[in-house]
Amino acid sequence: MNTAKKVRLGKILGASSQRAVIVPIDHGLTMGPLAGIESTARIARWIGHPGVDAVIAHKGILSRLADQGALGRKGVILHLNGMSNLSDSVDDKEWLTSIETALLLGADAVSLQVNFNGRNDRANWKMLGQAVDGAARYGLPVLTMLYDKVGEEQRRLHRLKQLMRTAVELGTDALKIGMSERPELLREALEDVQSDALVFVAGGELTGDEPLLEHVSNALRAGARGVCIGRNIFVKKSPALLLERLSELVHGEPARGEREKAFASVR
Repeated sequence: MNTAKKVRLGKILGASSQRAVIVPIDHGLTMGPLAGIESTARIARWIGHPGVDAVIAHKGILSRLADQGALGRKGVILHLNGMSNLSDSVDDKEWLTSIETALLLGADAVSLQVNFNGRNDRANWKMLGQAVDGAARYGLPVLTMLYDKVGEEQRRLHRLKQLMRTAVELGTDALKIGMSERPELLREALEDVQSDALVFVAGGELTGDEPLLEHVSNALRAGARGVCIGRNIFVKKSPALLLERLSELVHGEPARGEREKAFASVR
């Protein structure tokens, strides 16, 4: 990994833990104004919490949050592609911005989502390959959000491992994958890939805090480098408590204490 990538990842990962709590707020393009992200003003109320290490968003939201001074010193990840669920092909994500825009916005990394439905493999891999090539020219890390929507339960682990391997072959630096409710499957999925890419687990469907934290704990033991959780954080009436607990789980007590002190100083 080159120096530029290491420096940028240093703005996302905790210095001691080398893990991160990443909060994606790119959902608005796909799903509209969900609770908690109805507007940049609403996002700004909670996004400054020190438990948030990095934010993933589309260019319009990133620029507005930056204008409001809401992002502070957090890692910034620009999301490159997407598709509204008003479309009949929501899994076919389109390239919506450029690597150069990420640089202009001061992003520390870029991300893109690839949903595999059995018909769009060619387009997905081509898009990822182009994103990695473009980002490499500027030393920008690439996070690939990878979701497989094909196959019966017994085939999903094999497919996931192959899809992750292909993403690594194309040069991705990090992966976001779904969180398995069976810890042994997640351990097997991450066994080989965790030495080649940072793996973050998604929050999945809306759930209570305790089941979510249990899944996160299992994922960390399996080798995940943190979480990439959106809706299970921002739809809460008060995301702060969950963010504190997630930060403690991901980074440990010292990291949590430092973040609480920093947050107290800006309240």
